[in-house]
Amino acid sequence: MKTDIGIIAFDLDGTLLTEDKILTPRTEAVLQKAADMGIILLPTTGRSLDGIPDAVKLLPGADYAITANGAGVYKRTDAVKPEYELLFSQTIDRATGLRLMSELSELDIMPDPFIDGRCYMIESKAHLVDRMDVTDAMKDYIRSSRKLISDMGSFLSDKDMQKITINFAFDSSNHRIDLDRVLNILEKYPELTAVTGGIKNIEVTDASATKGDAMLKLADMLHIAPSRIVAFGDSENDITMLKNAGIGVAMANSLDITKDAADKLTLSNEEDGVAVFLEDLLC
Repeated sequence: MKTDIGIIAFDLDGTLLTEDKILTPRTEAVLQKAADMGIILLPTTGRSLDGIPDAVKLLPGADYAITANGAGVYKRTDAVKPEYELLFSQTIDRATGLRLMSELSELDIMPDPFIDGRCYMIESKAHLVDRMDVTDAMKDYIRSSRKLISDMGSFLSDKDMQKITINFAFDSSNHRIDLDRVLNILEKYPELTAVTGGIKNIEVTDASATKGDAMLKLADMLHIAPSRIVAFGDSENDITMLKNAGIGVAMANSLDITKDAADKLTLSNEEDGVAVFLEDLLC
């Protein structure tokens, strides 16, 4: 199938990476082929910039990255180290973010703020990671990607947050602790948007920050029409991206609402679904 693709945008967790957080050789090979064809590779993730694995950052053609569900967009300035510069950002209003973090911090949850491409965690909440209903690989990623802060209120007083990821501990009945209380709190903030990143969490950004909007803004800067974008995703936070792309592709392991938003379906992230689709598309 011959096609005029300018950008391949892809989510990471549940999409490009396996459940063990691995970029497989097959997927890496087809992305290399796309880069050799002059196609821009665009990681589009809920992770912070620091949370993107080096295997992805070092991909040829991956000269840009959309992070924090569209709240932070970066250009790679050094492909070897690698290093980045911020192109544009849509942060949460500072007073709003401080008020929300204060409320969330009272609960038995992990509200982790994303700031300038990095992610932070309240030190007294770190033990709750052990009680999350996620794979060991995801727990390891969360632990390794968070900088622990003892006094989060003071730390945040002069900072702007790109995103707040709310991770939950689970009780003995496998229910998210304090979920209802979190939802009640979020209802008081219509200026914010809350979606799931696919691991039974809630990700909060300014209402104007979405993966889809950031992708279109970057494509416009690069003079690439939306019709020339193919995007891959699996979760609620990927829906805007799939809808705004010329071809939106949902993984077999996607949420039903994500599949409904897609133009095409491919195999799961455990079956090299991104590679399988691109091998046909780029042949």
